[in-house]
Amino acid sequence: MELICAQLPTRDLAALRATCRGAHRLTHVCFAQRYAEYSTDFSEPSLQHLHALALNPLVRRHIRHLVVLSPEPRLGKDLRCRRAAAGHLRRPLEMPLLRTLRDDLARRLPHCRSFIISPILPAGSPAVEGEGESAPPADPPFNPDDVASILWEIIADAALPVQLFWYGRGMNYTSEVMDIARLPKGLFRHPGFRAGWATLENLHLEQTLTPQNYTFLLDLLLHAPALRKLHLSLGDSPIAVEFFADLSRAVDFAPALERLSLWATAIAPEDLVRLLGKTCASLKRLILRAVTGVDYASLAYLHQHHRRFPRLTTLDLNAIRGKVGLVRFTPAQHSPAGQAGLFQLEKNDQGAVPSIGLGPDDVVGASYTGPEMGQALDVLVHAWTESAGLQ
Repeated sequence: MELICAQLPTRDLAALRATCRGAHRLTHVCFAQRYAEYSTDFSEPSLQHLHALALNPLVRRHIRHLVVLSPEPRLGKDLRCRRAAAGHLRRPLEMPLLRTLRDDLARRLPHCRSFIISPILPAGSPAVEGEGESAPPADPPFNPDDVASILWEIIADAALPVQLFWYGRGMNYTSEVMDIARLPKGLFRHPGFRAGWATLENLHLEQTLTPQNYTFLLDLLLHAPALRKLHLSLGDSPIAVEFFADLSRAVDFAPALERLSLWATAIAPEDLVRLLGKTCASLKRLILRAVTGVDYASLAYLHQHHRRFPRLTTLDLNAIRGKVGLVRFTPAQHSPAGQAGLFQLEKNDQGAVPSIGLGPDDVVGASYTGPEMGQALDVLVHAWTESAGLQ
């Protein structure tokens, strides 16, 4: 029966469950697990469906993730929210539908503590105004920031404990996100929000830093003392460098951080070293991809002090751009057999780029997972120095 259920679409499985009590009982777990991640476009029908599931005592305990993954034109369809003069939603939880969502999350869905916002526009849909009648407006009445604001308002109102909060730029949609005008005001002064956000363990932010949202983004991090996993993709810009400088100097930032992942951003080497120093006792995974500013001294620090990182078992470096340009780990593939086999190496897939001295067979990424971090760092430091001519 389990094998049959696994092959059936959800609608067909629901029809099978309706045939008799025995089928209903035998298929319950398989059916309920289909809703472990509940995807919503924040439209009225979608939120009403979630409410119906929340009223089902057999299904609701399986719902763990609320995923907002919707084409922008449909996001929040039929919601009639009022907007304050400052630009944010005006008391959204006074709307009956959103108040019901708040009560569902606080009272009926005890395991739904993960929120993922990553809006999309499907392939083939016009992404730019003027390319077709269905192109979304540049400033739609309801956008991803409004979804995030509603969730933050619920966290504050219910002091809702949170495990994961993922807010990405999404793909191929038009409106600006992390727009300070749309974000809730006074959020970090609210005791309920501070209590709920203090339980956050996993934060994933893919945003563009601006002078306007700088403090808001920094506060999201500094009010999350229980963070164990952090992913930041904040753009390759001077303001990102300043952001990480402030973050690295925060006294109580993430004392138990286990995974630090920086993608497509920029950081000064001394600030990276400072962040690593704060997390040395707990850090298990360090991921740096498409990061500008990391220099030899950063890796040398990790190499010299690797015994201070007793739990570090994964190091993933790719497309690192330092003072001497793109870092190449090509010499690592010529290490003795026992050492070369330690790594997963990623070759340049862009072809030769003579302007930066990049050859078609150069290795631009190296990742290692295992207990011999000291030996792995030996190889990487040697490869870095040899390719950069630092010896």
